[in-house]
Amino acid sequence: MLLESNLVRRCLIVSLLMSFVGFFATAANAQMTDHPQSQELAGAAEVGFAPFMMPKLDGTTEGFNVDMNTELAKRLGRPGFKVVEVPWANIFAGLYAKRYEYIAAPTTITAKRASQMLFAEPYIDVGLGFITRKDNRLSSIDDIKGKKIGVVSGSVQDDWMTENGEKYGVEVMRFDGTPDSLQAVSIGRTDGHMSTVLAGLWLIKKKSQFTIDVSLPAYGRFGLAFRPDDVEFRNLVEKHLECMKLDGTLAGFYEKWFGAKPDPKSSTVVVYAGYGAPGWAGHTPEPHAVICPLP
Repeated sequence: MLLESNLVRRCLIVSLLMSFVGFFATAANAQMTDHPQSQELAGAAEVGFAPFMMPKLDGTTEGFNVDMNTELAKRLGRPGFKVVEVPWANIFAGLYAKRYEYIAAPTTITAKRASQMLFAEPYIDVGLGFITRKDNRLSSIDDIKGKKIGVVSGSVQDDWMTENGEKYGVEVMRFDGTPDSLQAVSIGRTDGHMSTVLAGLWLIKKKSQFTIDVSLPAYGRFGLAFRPDDVEFRNLVEKHLECMKLDGTLAGFYEKWFGAKPDPKSSTVVVYAGYGAPGWAGHTPEPHAVICPLP
């Protein structure tokens, strides 16, 4: 009986060990399948949101987020960064369907989004404003009453209009992409396009017919978004992002595209404790050592 009991215990231990090995092997295989080291890092974006993701004449893309994600791909040891162009209204569904590895586009962290996906720590503070033509300006928030204002469907500006449009008497015009909404402003179909202040400041340097009016207080922060089960990859990307903050790489990209140094207290510079966006679902507050460069 004693021999049989020992044999049973040994079998149970072996079975448990095999289960653990199988679990970690499955996790490792999933990581390799979802994030193949030999292939370009695939991030989704609505191309046309200047100066974050913009098309070039040669068919490639440029912008702050292109530079940031290209650098992340390099630090991850991947052969390059590939933009997977997706209309903003469909971008989250594509993430869940694993059509790309993460959302590389500027994505405002909100309570609803944080409950549905994982965010890495924020990298840019967001303010909102209205891009208008110089011959049809807004002098205050009250001036949007009765006006037609364009937003990109599914964007945080769309969220703002859903919450506030009726209160301000706005006729909201929803578009699939930023270029379409700006074109509507240009031809007088709409009175303005709601955008981030940073995008507006860049645009008015390039297109003299536009200006930006009625800047609203900081509305949130941008973060890279991942599938809810992709914790390990989110954490790895965040470590590299933290190193880009600490060595000044991210601040350099900010100055290149926005013509000014980032505020030292902004999310472009500050490294946050734990993993994820502090104050939102998916954040784990336990601190971790940041040793740069990563092995």
